[in-house]
Amino acid sequence: MRTLFIAVALLALQPAASACDVCGCSIGGNYFGILPQFHRHFVGLRWSEQSFRSAHSLISANAGHFDSEESFRSIDVMGRFYLLQRLQILVLTPYHEFRRMESGVETRSKGLGDMSVMASYVLFDTGDSLHRMWRQTLTIGGGVKLPTGQSNLTNAEGELLHPNLQPGSGTTDFMLSAAYTVRHGAWGIAADVLGRLNTANHQQDYQFGNRISGSAKVFYWKNVGNVVILPNAGVFVDGSQANRGDSNLTVGTGGFIALGTLGLDVYMGHFSAGFTFQQPVYQNLGAGKVQSHSRWMATVNYIF
Repeated sequence: MRTLFIAVALLALQPAASACDVCGCSIGGNYFGILPQFHRHFVGLRWSEQSFRSAHSLISANAGHFDSEESFRSIDVMGRFYLLQRLQILVLTPYHEFRRMESGVETRSKGLGDMSVMASYVLFDTGDSLHRMWRQTLTIGGGVKLPTGQSNLTNAEGELLHPNLQPGSGTTDFMLSAAYTVRHGAWGIAADVLGRLNTANHQQDYQFGNRISGSAKVFYWKNVGNVVILPNAGVFVDGSQANRGDSNLTVGTGGFIALGTLGLDVYMGHFSAGFTFQQPVYQNLGAGKVQSHSRWMATVNYIF
């Protein structure tokens, strides 16, 4: 069995729901986590949730007085397919549900998000070698996020919702990635990095800031009969430039967050399942006016 590896984020989650200028949605990258058996196709589902508190001023945030609560849920259909021995295609199609509560007023939106497609090339892979103490895999890739999601939802009064509340961005964006895994015996380290270049939605005069994210994890490979258990722990970081466009919409966007991660993946036959918990260890979001809570992600995959 070849070395498992952590794939880069095909999708830094669409900046999510909020009708105010300060919200937790403009940062919040995500990633696939540890993917099942490196040399095989798979299709799967992923459920994820994250939440934030937002304040309209730094003074209020420092005093612990927050004006709104936001929660963002996504269900992603994802898959990996080999076109050639060293060339794989990663595809992700999300469905988003966003909720925001401010002053007793609830705002919700939901819908299909933007599909992401990434090609990844295996530069080298010694995961099958029985003669090497250190087994390594290195991949590089690039991809595109397509404007398949809704980006023109309106409220009950017929007004266009804030771009952060739209399931899609209405833009075609581009990604570059690299992922590396090294394993010695049962122990291994996996790291990845993803850069995303966002283009402008000229119809709404809005552009989400460019972003970069990455992760590093230590994992342990344990065989229990026909079942493989893979506990892992590490760190995930995500940084974004401020969004551009109408200043009334872009104030309080962008920032940086680092999260500690703890996860468990289980593989049995053609199936795998996993759960990852993320806890912020450092954050400076929205110029200090946004506070992220813990996050979680669960996956189930069919491997063939």
